[in-house]
Amino acid sequence: MELKIAICDDEEKYRSLLHERIVKDSFGSNYELIIDEYACGKELEAALDKCVDYDVYFLDVQMENGTDDGIRVARTLRNRGKKGLIIYVTSFIDYVQVGYEVKAFRYLLKSQLDTELKRVLDDIRKELAGEEYFSFQINGEAIRVNKSDIMYLESDRRQIKLYTSGNLAEEYCFYGSLDAIMTELGEHFMRCHRSYVINVAYIKKWSGEHIELKDGVTVPVSRSYAKDVKQRLMLEMI
Repeated sequence: MELKIAICDDEEKYRSLLHERIVKDSFGSNYELIIDEYACGKELEAALDKCVDYDVYFLDVQMENGTDDGIRVARTLRNRGKKGLIIYVTSFIDYVQVGYEVKAFRYLLKSQLDTELKRVLDDIRKELAGEEYFSFQINGEAIRVNKSDIMYLESDRRQIKLYTSGNLAEEYCFYGSLDAIMTELGEHFMRCHRSYVINVAYIKKWSGEHIELKDGVTVPVSRSYAKDVKQRLMLEMI
């Protein structure tokens, strides 16, 4: 797999740091890279004028003397029909809501590059590879379920119950680990409890201690996951 990536940030140290970390990840995960750096939105837009295109755009939110340049650039990308994944990179959590209209794929705090970048890159590759199905076995039979149909999963010791939604709603029971399953499900799923994983697309409302899904199902939010859930839902439910 080859990723073509644009990094747009007016601070050279962050461009270089992000570039270096992405290259390091590509060595460890065995994928090829083309990375171009841009010091401002206008440089990136000039490249787009020459029909340059990218799979992924890492955009700093604030550039050019504190203006919201990354936001403007993202709008320009979408207005030009660019389908690449947009990753907003920012120093401030206050900016995490700005990407809704341009369908930003992820948000990455600059203070979390060491801890979160690898997970973001893993999610990017899964998204671009089109890994749409989750596979498991029941009594030796291989089962494939479209990830978009999965509403939530519940764990009881080593037994997993998987629930799908819609007209063909079904329940599957198999053995496994939610920790391992989370690495396969990818970006659109969230752990809200030691025993529950939910598909974020099915969230109807959140009350702090519970999440109500669109089919009327309520799942608990445990204290140990409450902070992560709150931060994630700030991005999703705006």
